[in-house]
Amino acid sequence: MKRYCLSLLGLLAALSLAGCGAKAEEPSPAPAPPSLALESLAPPPPVLPAPSPTPLPTPSPAPSAQPEEGNYFDGALFVGDSIMEGIRQYAAAQRQEGESLGTARFLTTTMGISLADLAGERDGGVRFSWQGEERPLEDIVREIAPRRVFLLLGLNDLASHPEPAVVDVAACYIDLILRLRSACPGVEFIVITNPPKVASRWLPDYTPNRNLDNELIGGFVDQLRAVCPEWNIPYVDAYEALKDENGALPDDCCRDGYVHLNHRGAAVVVEALEAFAEGR
Repeated sequence: MKRYCLSLLGLLAALSLAGCGAKAEEPSPAPAPPSLALESLAPPPPVLPAPSPTPLPTPSPAPSAQPEEGNYFDGALFVGDSIMEGIRQYAAAQRQEGESLGTARFLTTTMGISLADLAGERDGGVRFSWQGEERPLEDIVREIAPRRVFLLLGLNDLASHPEPAVVDVAACYIDLILRLRSACPGVEFIVITNPPKVASRWLPDYTPNRNLDNELIGGFVDQLRAVCPEWNIPYVDAYEALKDENGALPDDCCRDGYVHLNHRGAAVVVEALEAFAEGR
C-alpha cells in the first residue's frame, strides 16, 4: 500500500511537469510589422528637372539715320509752274560749267498751271506733259520714281481768281500732296514757298486778279507754313530767302518786272535748297 501511494504521487508529479513544459514551449505570436504611412506605400514621384528660365529677347537698337550716298538732289524731281522753269534754266546753265542740284530732273510748264488744274476743278485745265503726252501728275511721278519731289505751285491760283481765299488754295495744295503720297508710297514731297513779286503795282494783262500783291502772296505763304507741319510736309522757304526789307522781290532778281526769277533770283533759291539739304 505504501509503495502504491508513492507510485501515484510520482505519476501526478510527472503530469504536472509535462503540462508546465508544454505551456513553456507554446510559440509566441510573430511581432506585427511596423505600420507604414499611406504616402510611403505610393511610388515616389519622378524628379523633374528644374525649369530653365526663358531668356528675354534682346531689344534691337533703334535704327540710326544713315547718310544718303551721293548728292542729296540725285534722283530728285522738281515740279512747278513758270517760276520753277526759271530755276530749271539756271540749273541747266550751271551744269554747262559744273554741278547744280545733282542729277535732279525738272517737270515744268509755262502755260499757267494751277493747283485747281491738277485737282481737276477746271474743265480743260492745264496738265503737265511727259514724253509728249499730257498725263495726271500722279502717273508721271509714279513712272519717274524719284526719291523726292520738290513742288513750287500756287501762284497761278492766286493770280487767276478775282478774290482767292488763301486757306482754300493751301488746302488744295495739301490735298494734291496727299494724293501723290498715296499714289507714290516711299517718295518724299517737299514744298518750295512762292517768291514775292516786285514792289511795283504793275501786273501783266493776262492776270485776272488785278489786286495781286505781296500781302496776298505773303498770306498764302504764312498759311503754307502753318499747315505743312500738320501733315509732316517739309518746306523750303524761298519767300523768306528772296524778300527784301520791304517784303518784295528785289528788282535785280526779277526778269520781267513782275514775279519771275532771273538767274540771280534762281541762284538765291538754289542756295536755300542747298542749305535745306545740309540740315536733313
